[in-house]
Amino acid sequence: MVILETLLLFLIIVFAASLLSYGAEMIAEKYGPNFAGSIILAFVTTLPEYMFVFWASVKGAYDVALGSAVGAATMLVTLGYGMVILTATTKVSRKPVKVIKLSRATRIDAIYLAATAVVAYILAYIGDGFSLEDGLILFAIFFAYVGHLGLAAREFGKKHSVKIPRERFIKGMGYLILGGIITITVAERFVEAMISLAKSFGVSPVTIAIIIGPLASELPEKLTAFLTVMRNAKLAEISVANFIGSKVNHNSVLLGTMPIIAYATGNGSVTGVISPQFTAMTLLTFIAGISVARRRLDKWQGFFFTALYAVPLYIAYSIR
Repeated sequence: MVILETLLLFLIIVFAASLLSYGAEMIAEKYGPNFAGSIILAFVTTLPEYMFVFWASVKGAYDVALGSAVGAATMLVTLGYGMVILTATTKVSRKPVKVIKLSRATRIDAIYLAATAVVAYILAYIGDGFSLEDGLILFAIFFAYVGHLGLAAREFGKKHSVKIPRERFIKGMGYLILGGIITITVAERFVEAMISLAKSFGVSPVTIAIIIGPLASELPEKLTAFLTVMRNAKLAEISVANFIGSKVNHNSVLLGTMPIIAYATGNGSVTGVISPQFTAMTLLTFIAGISVARRRLDKWQGFFFTALYAVPLYIAYSIR
């Protein structure tokens, strides 16, 4: 029964990811790939994790919330990022490209990506964790990021003067909303089913914690990105922007939520943030930011970032 449930939920998530992919493509025609990927798609696909971190923080399980955020984010900027590049630059895509060329707007995304990672690490290191002030700073950076991309989206519309039929725009928004609702509805149950399935096959708790859990929680986002570039590699910037936006979300809102909830519930601040895993996540995110800032993604970078996933795996297994 667990196998059937997992398979059914997986198919539902694939369907939802398809809707999100098509919806993002339509919205990108009007507002550009950065706004569609970094803001809209990133928010929708990260929302299930928002809810997980929120409720874990409310219950005082900050180590669980932090572990989930770090594990998922690290997988995103290594395995997820690398596989999207490889998908777009190989025959896995129906319309592959030799090189993924990114716009100047994506370089701005890359700067925010690297900056939020460094700022979050410095705040955690100086205060031996996150305080209420740290949480507010991280939220402020996120709002600046959204505002910046909002202005960029408006400029994109003026510059390209693309008139999208009203029916097509509404259809795109409908795809996004429906795909988002389905994703939010089934994501948590899918994670639980994946973990139950892993346990039934005797998979170790460590493997479940560092591989199965993050893989399941990030699956809607990864599938959306992969399906987009599998249709047409020229749409790869939407997928890259999706990953960048999600990672900026992780570094700002997701981490900032924990100390704000801790303060609201009378628990003071969140301690024990700095760890080998958190340090590795910050370094890998910074490297990914530099990669995106080049505005040119080659096949070798796909192999490189996919291989980098071995770093957090080694750390997790060596200190367990």
